[in-house]
Amino acid sequence: MDLDDAEVNLADLADGTLAGPEWEAWLAAHPAAAAEVEIARRVRRLLAQMSAADIPVPAGFEARLMARIREDRTLLDLLDLGVSGMGRALLGLLNLLLSLLPAPPEPAPSAA
Repeated sequence: MDLDDAEVNLADLADGTLAGPEWEAWLAAHPAAAAEVEIARRVRRLLAQMSAADIPVPAGFEARLMARIREDRTLLDLLDLGVSGMGRALLGLLNLLLSLLPAPPEPAPSAA
């Protein structure tokens, strides 16, 4: 197995296609690549949860989310919130609170 930097596919590391102690050592020796792989793993966990909940994901969502996280690393905390299940609890709480609000009035039928 050749661990040449030019031939390493980070997507394969993120999804586990490339795994084992030699790849973990390679990641340890390449912290920037390891950070990228960790972001990809977290994004994929979120996408898997969204898929399991039958939440449709638009085309290119994963790539756009990855690019946005590269720009603002604090989004990783929000991503983890969604993955941890706490995001579901927060959504449930918001739905409960919104259900307590009075319903908007029905529009009056127009006389035609």
